[in-house]
Amino acid sequence: TKRFEVFTIPGKAAEYQRKKGHGLGSALSILMVKKIYSSVKKKCQAKDEELQKYFGTKDTELIAGKILLHGKLKVKVYIAQPMIELFLDIIFAFEIIGTLYVLIVSRTLSHFLILCCAVVGLVRISMELSRTIGRYISRNFMAKKPFNNPLKSNTALRQFESQMWQLIVHTLMSGMELWAYSKSTDFLNYPSYLFNADQLLGDGSISDPIKYLYLIQLAVWFVTLVSLKFFEVRASDHHVMYTHHVVTIGVVSLSYGFKRYTNFGLVVFMLHDISDVPLDIMKILDILRLQGPSALYLAEIVYFVQMTIWGYCRLYLYPKNIIYYGVYGGLFMRKSPEGNTYWCELMKPGSHLYQSLLSKGKINEW
Repeated sequence: TKRFEVFTIPGKAAEYQRKKGHGLGSALSILMVKKIYSSVKKKCQAKDEELQKYFGTKDTELIAGKILLHGKLKVKVYIAQPMIELFLDIIFAFEIIGTLYVLIVSRTLSHFLILCCAVVGLVRISMELSRTIGRYISRNFMAKKPFNNPLKSNTALRQFESQMWQLIVHTLMSGMELWAYSKSTDFLNYPSYLFNADQLLGDGSISDPIKYLYLIQLAVWFVTLVSLKFFEVRASDHHVMYTHHVVTIGVVSLSYGFKRYTNFGLVVFMLHDISDVPLDIMKILDILRLQGPSALYLAEIVYFVQMTIWGYCRLYLYPKNIIYYGVYGGLFMRKSPEGNTYWCELMKPGSHLYQSLLSKGKINEW
């Protein structure tokens, strides 16, 4: 089905969403312009013959009312949900207390605070550079059709800045995770070592590459959540993103605090960030309108690459090597795919290794 769109005023759109279903009159009252677009992003206005074909009329006011009555508002707006916001605020407050406790006990609080400052500086620099370079390219090299100065509006420019920051952080984190992974065991090919002897029997220490990787991840998520809560323009998905950030901080903090699951964390970080890089590039190309024959199908090509990498990392490696062979295998299987015996199997009460370590006082609680 062909998609048609109209412009709406954000404040009025929110009012209409709250009073939805009150008839055509209330729908028409929020129109900014009575124009029907086949693509608002490319500013392509629908032709009369298209409107006649799909709506049976050329009356743009009547068609706009029909579109709005079906809930297809072009401008997605933030609608306050005080109880949800309060609930997430309370969870975040407990997370701050818990994370501070973990960082103080591990003597890494000062490192974390320094990294938070570094993340704030990186955000400011990347945003400013993205704004300056993006506006220059849009005005000087993409001003004419079919691109029509894609970053002309403040909304598009903000989206570009935000997506460039996402690309920078995911690229940097992917590089760091690959480096940390190279210093560790090849867990994807040897999932039985996700739980290893050092973690089960040692003093619970974490290798420096993984430790600093966790601290940087925590710094990035804390800074972005504070920005989302207090500084950014709230979008329609504000509470979804708030929930996502709160859950992520909780999982990362617990993993770092318990220390037994940091090998899992390393691989999960790596698979997620690597698969996010082509996604960020695709979104940037979409914002710049670099799709279709005029752009040599650049966005479409990246989309295919992104789906391939995303599917391989998140739908194949993650469930197979981490969830099945790493978690399920470590708890319920004797042998791993590479033929090794899982440490959980070796450490079962009554086993020779268990009795030997117990007699030597080398078994910690786990």
